[in-house]
Amino acid sequence: MHARKMTPRLKHWLFDNHWIISFVLLVVVLAASASIPALQSPSFLCSIVGTVLGLSYFALKQHLEEVRLFKELFSEFNARYDKMSKQLYALLATRPDKDLTGEEITLLYGYFNLCAEEYLYYRKGFIYTEVWRAWLNGMVIFFKNPRICSLWEKELLTSSYYGFAKVHLQCAADDLPAPD
Repeated sequence: MHARKMTPRLKHWLFDNHWIISFVLLVVVLAASASIPALQSPSFLCSIVGTVLGLSYFALKQHLEEVRLFKELFSEFNARYDKMSKQLYALLATRPDKDLTGEEITLLYGYFNLCAEEYLYYRKGFIYTEVWRAWLNGMVIFFKNPRICSLWEKELLTSSYYGFAKVHLQCAADDLPAPD
């Protein structure tokens, strides 16, 4: 039997609403203890309140760790992109019938790997959807270039980009919802 994975969207919702969830849990437990005499002992109530507060603290701590990781990833990915963006935009300005040079292919492999890593961390829930969509829109600029597109399509057929596929780029290019 397979356990279902928590989707990033659900995880972010839980993190964003952990205090509300804790409050609702506390109200439910207190309501149950008010109507069931066996649950009215002070030790039971203290245990439940402590458990709910502990879970809430854990959720807050986990969220803070993931925000810190997001900031590190965001900064690293943007720094890596910044180092190559001038060369990437120069490729867009080159005649479409000109073959890619070895140096340009190496640059593009680095860019494709960066895009795949961004996608991997997005799928794992460490990159927010708004950020991923912005990055994907940027990728489409390069995907629409015939010189870059032909190499990228060929590379994506190797299935070595952590699940990142042509369909993600095509859907973004056509302004359609992409599969996550």
